[in-house]
Amino acid sequence: ESTRPGARFLLGSGRDPDIGKNSLQNYQLSPNPLFSLVVKESPDGTKHPELVLQESLDREKQRNYHLTLTALDGGDPVRSGTIQIKINVTDANDNTPMFTKEIYKVRLLENLPEGSLAFQVKATDSDEGTNAEITYSFSDIANGARQLFSLDSRTGEVKVTGPLDYEEGKHYEATIEGRDGGGLSAQAKVHIDILDVNDNAPTISLLPILNSIPEDSVPSTVVAVINVRDRDSGDNGAVSCNIDGDSPFKLESSSENTYKLITAMLAKALDREEAAFHELVLRARDGGEPSKTGTVRIRVVVLDANDNSPVFSPSEYTVRVPEDVLVGSSLVTVTATDSDEGMNGHVKY
Repeated sequence: ESTRPGARFLLGSGRDPDIGKNSLQNYQLSPNPLFSLVVKESPDGTKHPELVLQESLDREKQRNYHLTLTALDGGDPVRSGTIQIKINVTDANDNTPMFTKEIYKVRLLENLPEGSLAFQVKATDSDEGTNAEITYSFSDIANGARQLFSLDSRTGEVKVTGPLDYEEGKHYEATIEGRDGGGLSAQAKVHIDILDVNDNAPTISLLPILNSIPEDSVPSTVVAVINVRDRDSGDNGAVSCNIDGDSPFKLESSSENTYKLITAMLAKALDREEAAFHELVLRARDGGEPSKTGTVRIRVVVLDANDNSPVFSPSEYTVRVPEDVLVGSSLVTVTATDSDEGMNGHVKY
Protein backbone atom coordinates (compact mmCIF):
# COMPACT_ATOMS: atom_id res chain seq x y z
CA GLU A 1 0.00 0.00 0.00
CA SER A 2 3.00 2.29 0.25
CA THR A 3 3.61 2.04 -3.52
CA ARG A 4 3.67 5.53 -5.03
CA PRO A 5 1.24 6.55 -7.79
CA GLY A 6 2.79 6.17 -11.26
CA ALA A 7 4.31 2.79 -10.52
CA ARG A 8 4.01 0.31 -13.42
CA PHE A 9 3.55 -3.43 -13.41
CA LEU A 10 4.25 -5.47 -16.57
CA LEU A 11 1.44 -7.83 -17.46
CA GLY A 12 1.68 -10.98 -19.54
CA SER A 13 1.26 -10.55 -23.30
CA GLY A 14 -1.51 -12.19 -25.31
CA ARG A 15 -0.85 -14.33 -28.42
CA ASP A 16 -2.78 -14.64 -31.68
CA PRO A 17 -1.62 -17.05 -34.43
CA ASP A 18 -3.34 -14.97 -37.10
CA ILE A 19 -1.40 -12.38 -39.03
CA GLY A 20 -1.97 -8.85 -40.16
CA LYS A 21 -5.01 -7.08 -38.83
CA ASN A 22 -6.40 -10.39 -37.67
CA SER A 23 -3.61 -10.65 -35.12
CA LEU A 24 -3.61 -9.07 -31.64
CA GLN A 25 -4.11 -5.34 -32.00
CA ASN A 26 -4.94 -3.87 -28.60
CA TYR A 27 -5.67 -4.37 -24.89
CA GLN A 28 -8.46 -3.05 -22.69
CA LEU A 29 -8.73 -2.90 -18.88
CA SER A 30 -11.96 -3.01 -16.95
CA PRO A 31 -12.73 0.44 -15.52
CA ASN A 32 -11.14 1.22 -12.13
CA PRO A 33 -10.30 4.64 -10.67
CA LEU A 34 -7.01 3.48 -9.14
CA PHE A 35 -5.49 1.64 -12.12
CA SER A 36 -5.01 2.39 -15.81
CA LEU A 37 -3.47 0.55 -18.73
CA VAL A 38 -0.53 1.53 -20.94
CA VAL A 39 0.28 -0.56 -24.03
CA LYS A 40 3.84 -0.48 -25.35
CA GLU A 41 4.89 -1.81 -28.75
CA SER A 42 8.26 -3.40 -29.38
CA PRO A 43 10.16 -3.00 -32.71
CA ASP A 44 8.83 -6.31 -33.94
CA GLY A 45 5.27 -5.07 -33.45
CA THR A 46 4.54 -7.06 -30.30
CA LYS A 47 2.33 -5.18 -27.87
CA HIS A 48 2.99 -5.35 -24.11
CA PRO A 49 0.38 -4.16 -21.58
CA GLU A 50 1.47 -2.44 -18.37
CA LEU A 51 -0.68 -1.71 -15.34
CA VAL A 52 -0.22 1.83 -13.96
CA LEU A 53 -1.12 2.87 -10.40
CA GLN A 54 -3.03 6.16 -10.58
CA GLU A 55 -3.72 6.95 -6.88
CA SER A 56 -2.41 5.98 -3.47
CA LEU A 57 -3.55 2.70 -2.00
CA ASP A 58 -5.00 2.18 1.45
CA ARG A 59 -5.16 -1.42 2.61
CA GLU A 60 -7.36 -0.44 5.54
CA LYS A 61 -10.05 0.73 3.09
CA GLN A 62 -9.66 -1.98 0.45
CA ARG A 63 -7.20 -4.83 0.51
CA ASN A 64 -7.76 -6.43 -2.93
CA TYR A 65 -8.96 -5.57 -6.40
CA HIS A 66 -10.27 -7.71 -9.27
CA LEU A 67 -9.62 -6.45 -12.80
CA THR A 68 -10.20 -7.91 -16.23
CA LEU A 69 -7.66 -7.52 -19.03
CA THR A 70 -9.01 -8.10 -22.55
CA ALA A 71 -6.85 -8.70 -25.64
CA LEU A 72 -8.50 -7.74 -28.95
CA ASP A 73 -7.61 -8.54 -32.58
CA GLY A 74 -8.54 -6.40 -35.59
CA GLY A 75 -10.56 -8.99 -37.50
CA ASP A 76 -14.19 -8.89 -38.48
CA PRO A 77 -15.82 -10.01 -36.37
CA VAL A 78 -13.44 -9.01 -33.60
CA ARG A 79 -12.20 -11.84 -31.49
CA SER A 80 -10.94 -11.39 -27.93
CA GLY A 81 -9.39 -13.17 -25.01
CA THR A 82 -9.58 -12.22 -21.30
CA ILE A 83 -7.60 -12.84 -18.18
CA GLN A 84 -8.46 -12.01 -14.57
CA ILE A 85 -6.03 -9.89 -12.59
CA LYS A 86 -6.18 -10.14 -8.81
CA ILE A 87 -4.32 -7.43 -6.93
CA ASN A 88 -3.58 -7.98 -3.24
CA VAL A 89 -2.58 -4.87 -1.29
CA THR A 90 -0.08 -5.76 1.40
CA ASP A 91 0.14 -3.82 4.61
CA ALA A 92 2.51 -0.94 5.23
CA ASN A 93 2.92 0.58 8.67
CA ASP A 94 1.04 3.75 7.82
CA ASN A 95 -1.24 3.86 10.87
CA THR A 96 -0.18 4.88 14.37
CA PRO A 97 -1.70 3.17 17.40
CA MET A 98 -4.71 4.89 18.96
CA PHE A 99 -5.65 4.64 22.63
CA THR A 100 -9.32 4.24 23.52
CA LYS A 101 -8.94 7.32 25.76
CA GLU A 102 -6.60 10.27 25.67
CA ILE A 103 -6.73 10.54 29.46
CA TYR A 104 -7.45 7.64 31.80
CA LYS A 105 -8.88 8.79 35.12
CA VAL A 106 -8.60 6.13 37.82
CA ARG A 107 -9.81 6.12 41.45
CA LEU A 108 -8.33 3.49 43.76
CA LEU A 109 -9.03 2.72 47.41
CA GLU A 110 -5.87 2.89 49.47
CA ASN A 111 -6.50 -0.59 50.91
CA LEU A 112 -6.40 -2.24 47.46
CA PRO A 113 -4.26 -5.37 47.98
CA GLU A 114 -0.91 -5.72 46.25
CA GLY A 115 -1.25 -7.73 43.06
CA SER A 116 -4.73 -6.37 42.31
CA LEU A 117 -5.62 -5.08 38.87
CA ALA A 118 -5.77 -1.29 39.11
CA PHE A 119 -6.84 -0.53 35.53
CA GLN A 120 -6.10 -1.43 31.92
CA VAL A 121 -5.18 0.73 28.94
CA LYS A 122 -6.05 -0.29 25.39
CA ALA A 123 -4.72 0.88 22.04
CA THR A 124 -5.65 -0.35 18.56
CA ASP A 125 -3.86 -0.22 15.22
CA SER A 126 -5.55 -0.51 11.83
CA ASP A 127 -2.54 -2.19 10.29
CA GLU A 128 -2.03 -5.93 10.36
CA GLY A 129 0.58 -8.41 11.46
CA THR A 130 3.50 -7.06 13.42
CA ASN A 131 2.51 -3.55 12.35
CA ALA A 132 -0.58 -3.93 14.52
CA GLU A 133 1.12 -5.63 17.48
CA ILE A 134 1.31 -3.07 20.27
CA THR A 135 3.60 -3.09 23.28
CA TYR A 136 3.01 -0.81 26.26
CA SER A 137 5.49 0.96 28.51
CA PHE A 138 5.68 3.84 30.96
CA SER A 139 7.29 6.75 29.15
CA ASP A 140 6.94 9.19 32.04
CA ILE A 141 6.30 8.20 35.65
CA ALA A 142 7.65 9.38 39.00
CA ASN A 143 9.86 6.99 40.95
CA GLY A 144 7.32 6.91 43.78
CA ALA A 145 4.59 5.73 41.42
CA ARG A 146 6.88 3.27 39.62
CA GLN A 147 7.33 1.43 42.93
CA LEU A 148 3.55 1.16 43.34
CA PHE A 149 2.41 0.15 39.86
CA SER A 150 3.57 -2.27 37.19
CA LEU A 151 2.53 -2.35 33.53
CA ASP A 152 2.11 -5.51 31.47
CA SER A 153 3.74 -4.65 28.14
CA ARG A 154 1.51 -7.07 26.24
CA THR A 155 -1.96 -6.59 27.76
CA GLY A 156 -1.77 -3.01 29.05
CA GLU A 157 -2.86 -4.15 32.52
CA VAL A 158 -1.60 -2.01 35.39
CA LYS A 159 -1.36 -3.80 38.75
CA VAL A 160 -0.65 -2.63 42.27
CA THR A 161 2.83 -3.71 43.33
CA GLY A 162 3.28 -1.65 46.52
CA PRO A 163 1.26 -0.46 49.50
CA LEU A 164 -1.05 2.42 48.63
CA ASP A 165 -1.39 5.01 51.38
CA TYR A 166 -3.63 8.04 51.00
CA GLU A 167 -1.71 9.77 53.79
CA GLU A 168 1.56 9.35 51.86
CA GLY A 169 0.31 10.08 48.33
CA LYS A 170 -3.11 11.25 47.18
CA HIS A 171 -2.47 11.59 43.44
CA TYR A 172 -0.19 10.09 40.80
CA GLU A 173 0.29 10.85 37.12
CA ALA A 174 1.93 8.81 34.40
CA THR A 175 2.26 8.66 30.62
CA ILE A 176 1.87 5.30 28.89
CA GLU A 177 3.25 4.72 25.41
CA GLY A 178 1.85 2.22 22.94
CA ARG A 179 4.29 1.27 20.16
CA ASP A 180 3.53 -0.98 17.18
CA GLY A 181 5.92 -3.43 15.55
CA GLY A 182 6.88 -0.92 12.91
CA GLY A 183 8.03 1.71 15.38
CA LEU A 184 5.04 4.06 15.35
CA SER A 185 3.76 5.09 18.78
CA ALA A 186 1.04 6.99 20.63
CA GLN A 187 0.74 8.18 24.22
CA ALA A 188 -2.03 8.43 26.80
CA LYS A 189 -2.10 10.25 30.12
CA VAL A 190 -3.12 8.52 33.33
CA HIS A 191 -4.44 10.33 36.42
CA ILE A 192 -4.68 8.14 39.52
CA ASP A 193 -6.53 9.37 42.60
CA ILE A 194 -6.08 7.44 45.84
CA LEU A 195 -9.25 7.34 47.96
CA ASP A 196 -9.09 7.44 51.73
CA VAL A 197 -10.31 4.58 53.88
CA ASN A 198 -10.52 4.63 57.65
CA ASP A 199 -7.25 2.84 58.30
CA ASN A 200 -5.83 5.12 61.00
CA ALA A 201 -6.96 5.28 64.61
CA PRO A 202 -6.97 8.65 66.37
CA THR A 203 -3.93 9.49 68.48
CA ILE A 204 -3.96 11.52 71.69
CA SER A 205 -1.08 13.63 72.91
CA LEU A 206 -1.06 15.04 76.43
CA LEU A 207 0.53 18.17 77.84
CA PRO A 208 0.14 18.01 81.63
CA ILE A 209 -0.20 21.44 83.23
CA LEU A 210 -0.41 20.12 86.78
CA ASN A 211 1.00 16.79 87.88
CA SER A 212 -1.11 17.10 91.00
CA ILE A 213 -3.97 19.36 92.04
CA PRO A 214 -5.08 20.62 95.50
CA GLU A 215 -8.42 19.32 96.61
CA ASP A 216 -9.67 22.86 97.21
CA SER A 217 -8.99 23.94 93.60
CA VAL A 218 -11.63 26.21 92.15
CA PRO A 219 -13.89 24.86 89.37
CA SER A 220 -12.49 25.04 85.81
CA THR A 221 -8.89 24.71 86.96
CA VAL A 222 -6.89 23.47 83.96
CA VAL A 223 -5.19 20.16 84.65
CA ALA A 224 -3.93 19.24 81.15
CA VAL A 225 -4.18 20.17 77.48
CA ILE A 226 -5.25 17.35 75.15
CA ASN A 227 -4.48 17.25 71.43
CA VAL A 228 -6.13 14.64 69.18
CA ARG A 229 -5.13 13.79 65.62
CA ASP A 230 -6.26 11.40 62.89
CA ARG A 231 -4.26 11.03 59.66
CA ASP A 232 -7.37 10.14 57.65
CA SER A 233 -9.47 12.76 55.86
CA GLY A 234 -13.12 13.81 55.83
CA ASP A 235 -15.35 11.98 58.27
CA ASN A 236 -12.60 9.38 58.71
CA GLY A 237 -10.43 12.09 60.23
CA ALA A 238 -13.11 13.95 62.21
CA VAL A 239 -12.38 13.19 65.87
CA SER A 240 -14.31 13.71 69.10
CA CYS A 241 -12.89 13.11 72.58
CA ASN A 242 -14.46 12.29 75.94
CA ILE A 243 -13.72 10.83 79.37
CA ASP A 244 -14.87 7.30 80.11
CA GLY A 245 -17.22 7.00 83.10
CA ASP A 246 -18.01 9.49 85.84
CA SER A 247 -15.27 11.85 86.93
CA PRO A 248 -14.78 15.11 88.84
CA PHE A 249 -13.16 16.38 85.64
CA LYS A 250 -14.48 17.26 82.21
CA LEU A 251 -13.15 18.07 78.75
CA GLU A 252 -13.68 21.50 77.27
CA SER A 253 -12.99 22.14 73.58
CA SER A 254 -10.63 25.06 73.15
CA SER A 255 -9.85 24.87 69.41
CA GLU A 256 -9.97 22.38 66.56
CA ASN A 257 -8.68 19.02 67.82
CA THR A 258 -7.61 20.57 71.14
CA TYR A 259 -9.28 20.11 74.53
CA LYS A 260 -8.62 21.30 78.08
CA LEU A 261 -9.01 18.89 80.97
CA ILE A 262 -10.55 20.96 83.79
CA THR A 263 -12.13 20.42 87.19
CA ALA A 264 -15.89 20.12 87.04
CA MET A 265 -18.25 22.88 88.11
CA LEU A 266 -19.29 21.01 91.25
CA ALA A 267 -19.19 21.95 94.92
CA LYS A 268 -16.50 19.92 96.60
CA ALA A 269 -15.66 18.18 93.33
CA LEU A 270 -12.35 16.91 94.73
CA ASP A 271 -11.93 15.29 98.11
CA ARG A 272 -8.59 13.76 98.90
CA GLU A 273 -10.07 11.94 101.87
CA GLU A 274 -12.40 10.09 99.46
CA ALA A 275 -9.95 9.63 96.58
CA ALA A 276 -6.26 10.46 96.75
CA PHE A 277 -5.93 10.16 92.94
CA HIS A 278 -8.10 9.69 89.88
CA GLU A 279 -7.34 7.37 86.98
CA LEU A 280 -8.87 8.84 83.82
CA VAL A 281 -9.31 7.14 80.45
CA LEU A 282 -9.50 9.64 77.59
CA ARG A 283 -11.05 8.16 74.46
CA ALA A 284 -10.91 9.71 70.97
CA ARG A 285 -13.29 8.39 68.29
CA ASP A 286 -13.31 9.22 64.57
CA GLY A 287 -16.32 9.53 62.28
CA GLY A 288 -15.47 6.60 60.00
CA GLU A 289 -17.68 3.59 59.35
CA PRO A 290 -16.80 1.55 61.26
CA SER A 291 -15.16 4.07 63.54
CA LYS A 292 -11.74 3.68 65.13
CA THR A 293 -10.75 4.79 68.62
CA GLY A 294 -7.61 5.74 70.47
CA THR A 295 -7.18 5.92 74.25
CA VAL A 296 -4.73 7.34 76.76
CA ARG A 297 -4.65 7.02 80.55
CA ILE A 298 -3.85 9.88 82.90
CA ARG A 299 -3.48 9.87 86.69
CA VAL A 300 -4.33 13.03 88.58
CA VAL A 301 -3.05 13.14 92.17
CA VAL A 302 -5.17 15.11 94.64
CA LEU A 303 -3.17 17.13 97.19
CA ASP A 304 -4.40 17.66 100.73
CA ALA A 305 -5.91 20.91 101.90
CA ASN A 306 -6.68 21.65 105.57
CA ASP A 307 -10.40 21.23 105.06
CA ASN A 308 -11.12 18.95 108.06
CA SER A 309 -11.29 19.93 111.74
CA PRO A 310 -10.05 17.60 114.46
CA VAL A 311 -12.75 15.35 115.87
CA PHE A 312 -12.77 13.99 119.45
CA SER A 313 -13.78 10.43 119.98
CA PRO A 314 -15.97 10.22 121.85
CA SER A 315 -17.27 13.76 121.64
CA GLU A 316 -18.17 13.85 125.40
CA TYR A 317 -16.23 12.41 128.35
CA THR A 318 -17.75 11.83 131.82
CA VAL A 319 -15.19 11.30 134.60
CA ARG A 320 -15.94 10.39 138.21
CA VAL A 321 -13.15 11.50 140.52
CA PRO A 322 -12.95 10.79 144.26
CA GLU A 323 -12.38 13.88 146.31
CA ASP A 324 -9.22 12.55 147.84
CA VAL A 325 -7.46 11.91 144.55
CA LEU A 326 -3.87 12.91 144.66
CA VAL A 327 -2.68 15.97 142.91
CA GLY A 328 -1.02 15.01 139.64
CA SER A 329 -3.13 11.91 139.16
CA SER A 330 -4.22 11.10 135.60
CA LEU A 331 -7.97 11.49 135.39
CA VAL A 332 -8.72 10.74 131.72
CA THR A 333 -7.09 10.53 128.30
CA VAL A 334 -8.86 12.27 125.44
CA THR A 335 -8.27 11.51 121.77
CA ALA A 336 -8.91 13.62 118.65
CA THR A 337 -8.21 12.71 115.02
CA ASP A 338 -7.95 14.73 111.82
CA SER A 339 -8.65 13.27 108.35
CA ASP A 340 -6.14 15.55 106.69
CA GLU A 341 -2.57 14.46 106.15
CA GLY A 342 0.82 15.76 107.18
CA MET A 343 0.81 18.83 109.41
CA ASN A 344 -2.84 19.39 108.53
CA GLY A 345 -3.66 16.15 110.30
CA HIS A 346 -1.31 16.63 113.28
CA VAL A 347 -3.41 17.41 116.40
CA LYS A 348 -2.27 19.42 119.40
CA TYR A 349 -4.23 19.71 122.71
